[in-house]
Amino acid sequence: MAEQKTHINKGLIIALVLIVLDIVLQLTHNKFQPWVANTNIAIMLLGVVILMNIETPKTDGKIVFSNLFGYGFRVSVVAVCALFIYNVLSVYVVFPGYLTELYDHNLTEAQKLPNFDATKVAENKEMAMKVMRTSLLSMVVMFNLAIGITGALLGSVVALLRESFGEKKS
Repeated sequence: MAEQKTHINKGLIIALVLIVLDIVLQLTHNKFQPWVANTNIAIMLLGVVILMNIETPKTDGKIVFSNLFGYGFRVSVVAVCALFIYNVLSVYVVFPGYLTELYDHNLTEAQKLPNFDATKVAENKEMAMKVMRTSLLSMVVMFNLAIGITGALLGSVVALLRESFGEKKS
C-alpha cells in the first residue's frame, strides 16, 4: 500500500522545492528576474522526470508506458495541487503586497509602450488587480500542469529507454 502512494511524496518534494524557491525570491525581491520562469520550468520538468525514474511502477515485472505516464501525471497533479494551495495562501495571507508589486511592475513595463494612457490605467486599477489575482492563480494550475504532463511524457520515454537498454546488457 505504501508503494502505491509514492507519487504523493514525490509530488510534494517538487512542490516543496518550488515553494522554498518562491519564498526566497519574494524575500530577496528577485521575483521579477527574467531567469525565474525558466528555473521554475526546469525544476518542475526535471523533477518529474527524475523522481518518476527513481522508482518506476512495474506490471508483472515489466514497465508499461501507460502505467509510467499515469504515475508521472499523478506526481504532477500532486505538485500542482500543493502549489495552488501555497499560491492562494501567498496571495491572500503570506505576501499580500505581491499583487501590488506585480501591478507596479506591469505598469512600469506598460509605460514603455507608445499607446500608454495613464488616465485609463488609473480608472481601471481595481479591475486590473482582480484580473491579475484570477490570472495568477489559474496560471499556476494550467502552466505547471502542462509542464508536469510534458515531464511525465519525457519521464516515461526515459524509463522505457532505460529498461530496454538494461535488458540488452544482461
